[in-house]
Amino acid sequence: MKILRNIKALHPKLQKLITKLKDECEKKGLKIGISECLRTVEEQDELYSRGRTKKGNIVTNAKGSTYSSMHQWGIAFDVYRNDGKGIYDNSDGFFESVGSIGKTLGLEWGGSWKTLKDMPHFQLSDWGSNATILKQKYGTPEKFFKSWENDSMTAEEKELLNDLVKKVENLTKEKEKIYHYTNEIPDWARNTVQKLLDKGILKGESDDNLNLSEDMLRIIVINDRAGLYK
Repeated sequence: MKILRNIKALHPKLQKLITKLKDECEKKGLKIGISECLRTVEEQDELYSRGRTKKGNIVTNAKGSTYSSMHQWGIAFDVYRNDGKGIYDNSDGFFESVGSIGKTLGLEWGGSWKTLKDMPHFQLSDWGSNATILKQKYGTPEKFFKSWENDSMTAEEKELLNDLVKKVENLTKEKEKIYHYTNEIPDWARNTVQKLLDKGILKGESDDNLNLSEDMLRIIVINDRAGLYK
């Protein structure tokens, strides 16, 4: 997974802007590090579950399976404070200062958003503030990654990009199957799922989205056979 945290996995234009941002921040005595770069579907879904199906506060409205996060498209990154004062300490307006510099470079800063402000977040605004245009034009991040290749890229950059595309495609193929609707549930688990829905024991993310994994199905069937849902 570490390669997906690598700046080299991001859009070539964004890589250059990150270098400029770090240089300009350094001039102002603002030491930053780069954390979140490209995210897989699994990583984005894990973040989306926080404050919903898992403990914690809601940190994103972008679900991984919908390709709604700009991180999934390789055109966003997060920064952290790298001066020993706490990576997200903002008692002195550190992130506002970094955000202001990023905006002068043409980056969109998450701290400027009206809702769910994301102070460490930056992204390219070439395709708008959300992934709507990208999804309409390319469908999936993998197809978007392939569009980055052009004659100005070096052989090494092309090799890195091709390697990245293959890794993301493999991760997508390996993604655990998720069952969203009752008619998708395998026969061996359908009766148990319907029983739990009828009893109000089981509730999905919404009325029409169960979001059950294969492992979760096995667990509830085992529990049902043990008589735990009488």
